[in-house]
Amino acid sequence: MNEPQYDIAIIGAGPAGSTAANYLARAKFRTCIIERKSFPRETICGEFLSGEVTEILHELDLIKQFQLLRPNTLTAFRYSPEHSRSFRSALLFTAYTMKRGKFDAFLLDNARKAGAVVYQPATVEQLIKNGAQYQIALSIDGKQEQITARYVIGAYGKNSPLDKTLQRDFLGSKSRLNGVKFHVPKRFMQNIPDHEIQIYTAQDMYCGVNAVDEETVTVCFLERHAPGGVPARERIIELIKLNKQFAEIVSGDFETSIESFPFYGTGDIYFGKKNIVENGIFMIGDASRVIAPLAGDGIGMAMQSAKVLASVIEEGRKKVMNDDTLAGIYQAKWNIHFRRRLYIAQRIQTMLLSQFGKKASEALLGGFPSLLSAAIEQTRG
Repeated sequence: MNEPQYDIAIIGAGPAGSTAANYLARAKFRTCIIERKSFPRETICGEFLSGEVTEILHELDLIKQFQLLRPNTLTAFRYSPEHSRSFRSALLFTAYTMKRGKFDAFLLDNARKAGAVVYQPATVEQLIKNGAQYQIALSIDGKQEQITARYVIGAYGKNSPLDKTLQRDFLGSKSRLNGVKFHVPKRFMQNIPDHEIQIYTAQDMYCGVNAVDEETVTVCFLERHAPGGVPARERIIELIKLNKQFAEIVSGDFETSIESFPFYGTGDIYFGKKNIVENGIFMIGDASRVIAPLAGDGIGMAMQSAKVLASVIEEGRKKVMNDDTLAGIYQAKWNIHFRRRLYIAQRIQTMLLSQFGKKASEALLGGFPSLLSAAIEQTRG
């Protein structure tokens, strides 16, 4: 069999894929990234960049370039349930916000500079393991191309046709949990401190609000969607009516202008367990597991899982490990880094999506306000 064209092929160029490429290309692995969309592009995301993100940017020596993009700085958190007062806490780290389109393009550009070859926009049409390498059929602008790689990394996010190709066992699960993001011009919002991320709740939903630049506020919510339920824009209007504190931060013409706000969404987000290694393919980011978005750690977890896998692959090269050993080490390290954090975030999410749970949280926070800081700490890496 011929030598594969690449050591590593990464499917998906979001924070997980581009971070993995940055590490692996710098370690002199022949690396390529396959991304089906043109950048910059937006996607469903709260656009929160945690302390874990900045740690990795420091490690990759990208922090100064990142700061030149003028991210918005966050230092505080506010939780505002619909039937109670607000609860505030300082974050335990300096965080940032930035539009995903801008951040993802930044990471991908630096992966390319590090030496990764980028196929974009390109779709994986076929993925076959042949002995000790993978054959990957790509469609690029209607043209077909074949590449080969020793290893494949799945970094393709929450929903991808590849999950069906790989026959992943969670397919067909109906969570009825939908994620929605709006980019709202700041003139339609009021009393939004740039340094604060805010969470508002209502029946079967919670909504995050934070500035992402000098002109834009991200309004991102997760909802339990009943069959025949109302559209996303109507859900935001419901939140205005049900949560007085949320109503206080929107301007008088917010409702009449909502149809003009850019909108991004995805349905039936699966938060359950997934195989970390699927048919020999290493999964990172949302392809490995989706964390409850209220933890504000989806991008951080994506980048951390990329770092963990890159270190395992480097270790495998030094010690000449076989594929099964490599997969076992990655799964063990992934669990050490993320399993407890995911469990806690999932429990908090379940609480906030139930009326009983929200009332219990309000009572606990009323008596023990420091629990808010503890919750933040327990969902960190």
